Amino acid sequence: MRSRLALAAVSAAILLDALDLSITQVALPSIQRDLDLSASALQWVANAYVLTYGGFLLLGGRAADLLGRRRVFVAGLAAFGAMSLACGLATSPAPLVVARGLQGIGAALTVPAAVSIIATTFAEGEARNRALGVFAASASAGFSVGLVLGGVLTDALSWRWIFLVKVPVVLVVAAVALRVITEGRAPASAKRSYDVAGAVLSVSGLLLLAFVITQVARRTVAPGVLAAATLAAVALLAGFVINERRARDPLLPLGIFRLRTLRAADLASLTVLAAPFGFSYVTTLYMQDVQGHSALATGLALLPGAVLSALVSRYGAPWLIERIGLRPTATAGLTVVAIGFALLLRADVRTGYEAAMLPASIVCLGLGMGVSYPAFTIGAVSGVSDRQQGVAAGIQNTALQVGGGLGLALVSAAVAGSLGPHPDPAGYVDALHVGALVGAAVPVLGAAMAFVGLRAGSR
Repeated sequence: MRSRLALAAVSAAILLDALDLSITQVALPSIQRDLDLSASALQWVANAYVLTYGGFLLLGGRAADLLGRRRVFVAGLAAFGAMSLACGLATSPAPLVVARGLQGIGAALTVPAAVSIIATTFAEGEARNRALGVFAASASAGFSVGLVLGGVLTDALSWRWIFLVKVPVVLVVAAVALRVITEGRAPASAKRSYDVAGAVLSVSGLLLLAFVITQVARRTVAPGVLAAATLAAVALLAGFVINERRARDPLLPLGIFRLRTLRAADLASLTVLAAPFGFSYVTTLYMQDVQGHSALATGLALLPGAVLSALVSRYGAPWLIERIGLRPTATAGLTVVAIGFALLLRADVRTGYEAAMLPASIVCLGLGMGVSYPAFTIGAVSGVSDRQQGVAAGIQNTALQVGGGLGLALVSAAVAGSLGPHPDPAGYVDALHVGALVGAAVPVLGAAMAFVGLRAGSR
């Protein structure tokens, strides 16, 4: 019973994190009007969360190993809930953007701790695979709920409620977590240092890397500033690797990459979220700018695929891994994602929803992502000792977020580069086809990495 409640608590946390991504996107136009935001300032309402989320995942995973999984998980929930309240009460742009950044830090603490809790609560194999399937299904459910709930709350009440509605849920989840999750920290007798230099270098480097990725498609800073940020990110991350090789108790034990399954799963994870991020971008432009649908209608268009993804993650992916193994499941999952993205090439100005958008969403998000997300989450923590589960989860979630941001940047840059100065609907469709080709190519690369890197026969 305790293990089921613990799974429910961590699954609720990832549901809230995923919901935050989609629910905020739907409400951005209302936020812009209410707070009189410029287009560049509005971008930072979304980017502030993405930057800190990606930048602090690795640190959050290591903190869970050293300080205790329950302690870090609940602390992350508290920060996420408090900053959700601050976002909902913000009356000007600056407090909203700052609160969004701090909210991302809270999410970065909860996610690797949550995966670590599952990996240490359920034995490796069938039990853990099914638990991680529930976890992945919750992420898919959060994304799909956010698409609809964001439109409903914004239209019926106010954009502020997309943040305020999460506060009581966070309080309930934190209370349950404190009662049913064991602490799970390194032994008090163990000698350890906290690798402050590694933490500073990793967070700074990942923050700058995430910033550079967000600027690929829509630059808000001068070219010289972007070039300097790119060089600084490379230098900081190189310095981080050098520091980890020398540190007595490193933030990221580099020896963990000797695990072949983990190494291959993390590399391929760079492509896993690239497709849904890019797919939702292309879909939004097609539905709203080409066919003139509302934001809520766009969210509803993606809903069948997101709901199917939750069901496949919960039931289909664990069953496949147990029957045919991790490598064929992960490879097939990303291949199906690519096929679904490529189905968008069938869309033109007058194409009906049932002819192109619905089957593409069902195949890409529903079947492909429903298999891929849990498969690579399982692979990334397989064979890892309990004392390193947090950092293993942090590595994979960092790869997911960096890859998702990079995939979105590549797709949006391909679309923007193909648009003329005054595009008509047909010109928009041609540009979206280019974006769809780029979006389909990324998971194909991931499928190849999974097939080559994952060990045949692994369950």
